[in-house]
Amino acid sequence: MPARDGVMFAHNALVGMGVRDRIKIGAAGKVLTAFDIARMMALGADWCNSARGYMFAIGCIQSQACHTDHCPTGVATQDKARQRALVVTDKAERVFHFHSATVTALNEVVAAAGLDHPAELKPRHFSRRVAANRVETYDTLFRFLKPGELLGGTDDPRFADAWPIARADSWSPVS
Repeated sequence: MPARDGVMFAHNALVGMGVRDRIKIGAAGKVLTAFDIARMMALGADWCNSARGYMFAIGCIQSQACHTDHCPTGVATQDKARQRALVVTDKAERVFHFHSATVTALNEVVAAAGLDHPAELKPRHFSRRVAANRVETYDTLFRFLKPGELLGGTDDPRFADAWPIARADSWSPVS
């Protein structure tokens, strides 16, 4: 499932079971900018992992040749000759600046929402265009379970059929 949907699903399942305060969610995949981080956190992530931006910062051009050991920039290679193209001191500086700029931008997004910390971001802070003349916030677009809702039974179609056949001791559904 797409990363944003997966984070929301995991967050909802944990809230619905009443255990969200005891389990952390990390998000990765298509996380590049401070906005991506903020949006993932609003949907339920406690932290984000990101490799794409750092790969770009050290020179990745997305040639999609990583698995061939013929990366034209030397970023993803074991070939000593190609590795020489990477000047570590230069790349370290680039990564440092990328990271600093990302953290600064995340702080700006949080402050623009009138918040003090990224953990305060909620679905109401983000919007999506749903028609040429209509924009809706995530909290109106998506349903979020109430604490313990799965334990008491839910009519949410994402969980109503799956929850009764879930098992704590196995990934195999109850027959």
